[in-house]
Amino acid sequence: MASSSKEQELAIKIAGKVENSFKQSLGVTEDGLNKIASVAKKAAAVAAAAFAAVKVGDFISGAVDEYAEFEQAMANTSAIAGASADDYAKLSAAAREAGKATTFTASEAADALAGWNVEESTAALTPVLKLAEATQADLATTSDQVTDSMSAMGVGIDDLQGYLDVIVTTNNKANTTAADLMDAFIGCGGAARAAGMNYKETSTALGILANNGIKGSEAGTALNSMLVRISTKDVAQKAFKDLGVAVYDSSGEMRNMRDILVDLNGAMAGMTQEQKNSYMSAIAGTNYYSQFGYLLDGVNGSASAWDELAGAIDNSTGALDAMDATATGTLQGALARFQSAISDLKISMVEDFGPYAMQIIDAVALKIPDITAGFSE
Repeated sequence: MASSSKEQELAIKIAGKVENSFKQSLGVTEDGLNKIASVAKKAAAVAAAAFAAVKVGDFISGAVDEYAEFEQAMANTSAIAGASADDYAKLSAAAREAGKATTFTASEAADALAGWNVEESTAALTPVLKLAEATQADLATTSDQVTDSMSAMGVGIDDLQGYLDVIVTTNNKANTTAADLMDAFIGCGGAARAAGMNYKETSTALGILANNGIKGSEAGTALNSMLVRISTKDVAQKAFKDLGVAVYDSSGEMRNMRDILVDLNGAMAGMTQEQKNSYMSAIAGTNYYSQFGYLLDGVNGSASAWDELAGAIDNSTGALDAMDATATGTLQGALARFQSAISDLKISMVEDFGPYAMQIIDAVALKIPDITAGFSE
């Protein structure tokens, strides 16, 4: 106990000496130190206020820039769509809502509206944004690919959700990306439609090709060429006749591609590879007979690759929403949605006085030549 008391006393004495030494070295009294502390507090308060002012100024400046960007994006989209004032309001509301609900800002959503009419835009915007989110692809590119591939395949806006579900499922179940698949659709859509193939059957065929390294526009070109030859070329028709395989049914409609391929495999069973190659070349052409062979291999066996992929595609409902929720259900996704919400807040702040600001800026701009002339004089 005595030892502890002495240690405490010694510590107090040392602390006192250190304190006095510190004051002496500064050449100030205790009152002076208090004054220094007071000045430091005031300086800190001024610095904090200045920092806050800068931050507020930055926020307001950012809000003006955000609104200007959104307004210009909406103007561009409306001009392309030939939108009326009412249409503009609908498009603007759709872009704002999409911006608040996704990781994309309202301005980015407005840019994605381009290429659609007003009714299609408001219906298609959120699904397209979700596809870009789910696949982590560029939004502008995704929007263009969706519109172009839908047009090529003859898919209407009412079937957009199902179409995107199939794209996502093929993206996940075959060795292809959604972007490559849509590029392939663009390349073969016309021929596929002429052959009576819907987007599910076409997606299955393109998925089989992708699993064998043929994807994107290359796959689209290959399938397009095969379908054209099968349905129109005399040499291909003769090969089918020799093999005893029907391309068209009794009503003159082209049969299901899977059934044609299964019948061809059966007809060529037992042939040498040379004989098979000869028939495949006659049917698909010398440039694409090997790719046609991939399709034939895809339907081989009781549990074929074609049937497995087709089954997944037939049960693809909800695939887009599920993949999007997984891809954006992260901290990064939450931060992106937060930034989108802040972006919408900035737009709302400026929206009410934006037209007046435009008038003031234009009025000042008209006076610039007079001011310039005054400086010259």
